[in-house]
Amino acid sequence: MRYLDGEMTPEERERVDSQIGRSTELQREVAMYRSLKEDVQGLSFHSGPAQRSVWDDVNRRLHRPMGFAFLAGGLLIWLTYGTFLFATSTASRWEKLGTAAIAIGVLQLLSSVIWDRYRDWQTDPYRNVHR
Repeated sequence: MRYLDGEMTPEERERVDSQIGRSTELQREVAMYRSLKEDVQGLSFHSGPAQRSVWDDVNRRLHRPMGFAFLAGGLLIWLTYGTFLFATSTASRWEKLGTAAIAIGVLQLLSSVIWDRYRDWQTDPYRNVHR
């Protein structure tokens, strides 16, 4: 690699050149490393600014908040109606307590998973990396 990078003294370079001139295996390796060096130097780790569209702003400012509002409203209506049906049903109190305990447990587990993912997302060092 010192040979390819030009970091050798002239005497060292002459010795390496004479060895390369006598060995086809060394010639192939030097050609392979030279090609690899050119490929690596051609890589770019900065993709430039992400292409943003007007529709990205519309989605961020309008569609997403509206979607959350409809979701929250629909869930509120559905949960209110379900709670009313559950409370006025003819099932025994033990069945109601068991069902309520299961529902509350599932909701607690779901909310803890969502909260953990949100906290991980906030500290994720790769969240702003775009392909």
